[in-house]
Amino acid sequence: MRENKCRASILVFYLPSVMYQLALLHLPDILVAKRSRLRLALLRFYARFEVQLLKVFWYVFRTPLVRLGSTRKLLYRSVAKFLAEHAIAGQFMALEEVMRFIDGLPEHEGSIAVGPCRCRLAIKEKAGCHHPLETDIVIAEGAPIWLELFPQDYRVIDKEEAKQIVRECYRQGMAPGIYRHMYYRGSRNYFVICNCCKEACIPVIGYRVFKTEGMRLIDGDHRSYTEEARCVGCGSCVEACPFEERVIVAGKAVPLNCRGCGLCASRCPRQAARMVRRGGGGVEMMDDGVEGNEGLL
Repeated sequence: MRENKCRASILVFYLPSVMYQLALLHLPDILVAKRSRLRLALLRFYARFEVQLLKVFWYVFRTPLVRLGSTRKLLYRSVAKFLAEHAIAGQFMALEEVMRFIDGLPEHEGSIAVGPCRCRLAIKEKAGCHHPLETDIVIAEGAPIWLELFPQDYRVIDKEEAKQIVRECYRQGMAPGIYRHMYYRGSRNYFVICNCCKEACIPVIGYRVFKTEGMRLIDGDHRSYTEEARCVGCGSCVEACPFEERVIVAGKAVPLNCRGCGLCASRCPRQAARMVRRGGGGVEMMDDGVEGNEGLL
């Protein structure tokens, strides 16, 4: 175990700089191409040491290193920026969007599997997380890798079971995030659908730690919007947001840099929090809106 932690620590601090050097040499295509053998080998390596890596991040996030602006900035620029924005890049979506994404996945046997959430497996008890463990839905090129490496942990499921798992997680306040491997120029190397909670999800915790340094996630297609006439400032949406991107100002809920999961809208008792098309001119509501989310829940 000590040897695995040592390897994980070395990977965390040296791999990002190597990747940046490759980018400078104009070689990112071999790390982005969907069938790249090198990229798939890196994904397999990540899968093998994923739990150990997550433990390392958890302990780093709890040290004084992230409380000091200078060291936090150094950690972000040297390690976190590459890992979170390129190596394992997440995009959070509202429930109906994830349902449509799952419907569009390949139909062949073994293309979807589920197993224990790697974050909760690493730190569930330490984080005080009460959410279910079997929520890690590996898809596309991720499914055969995780099934091969962890045959006792992962099992093949179909689209309907995948959607049911996401629905149940959403009901429990977990944000669905779809992750891509080696994200450059819009590449779509999807490999997992995570159901992320605020207590134990390392990417979500990392976002909260480094967002003041400018950490980015892939934008969802929608963002939250508050109808002020309906909002009474109860704080339900603020509590629901795992990214801490909603605040109460002058008795009204104000969205900040919304990540697009829609949990705020699903929890608002007065339907004041809504999801609108990101980047549109004016206010274009999601088709499912709050009412649609309630129907799916």
